Amino acid sequence: MALRFPRFSQGLAQDPTTRRIWFGIATAHDFESHDDITEERLYQNIFASHFGQLAIIFLWTSGNLFHVAWQGNFEAWVQDPLHVRPIAHAIWDPHFGQPAVEAFSRGGALGPVNIAYSGVYQWWYTIGLRTNEDLYTGALFLLFLSAISLIAGWLHLQPKWKPSVSWFKNAESRLDSPLSPQKNGSSDTFFSRTKDLLVTNIV
Repeated sequence: MALRFPRFSQGLAQDPTTRRIWFGIATAHDFESHDDITEERLYQNIFASHFGQLAIIFLWTSGNLFHVAWQGNFEAWVQDPLHVRPIAHAIWDPHFGQPAVEAFSRGGALGPVNIAYSGVYQWWYTIGLRTNEDLYTGALFLLFLSAISLIAGWLHLQPKWKPSVSWFKNAESRLDSPLSPQKNGSSDTFFSRTKDLLVTNIV
């Protein structure tokens, strides 16, 4: 017999109304309310869900890069940032009349556009992006990171790759992971001293 949605709450799965669907969606990430949750599974689920959150952030940022490269005027703005208004994206609305088209044709564009007030042009310029090709390359790289993050999240839900409770409770092992390549075998490095200081304060 197949289990009905939500599998994590059999009491809710027996509900004959649509409340089952809405409550199931609403409590999908309330891990502590699931039927068979343990402390270890709680930590593992939260840890794996962080990779999903990173994937969403990378995908969203990739979309910003792609749409500005596709429909924006980033290269023109780089040449003259004081006089060129940054374009976020074009407006493709068949219901626009001529007055609306004229009102929204700004920033040197030939058609109606939305001006970017978010500051992303300035951010990208600050980190060294100068051309639309740079934006497309960045979009592809972030899309790749998004896929890697999804795979990492799925991988950490598999039994072979699930960290144990002792790993989550051992602060030193968590600090070793990102800092170990920088230590170079010397206890006098900045990273080693920082790790020792953090472990002392945490424990």
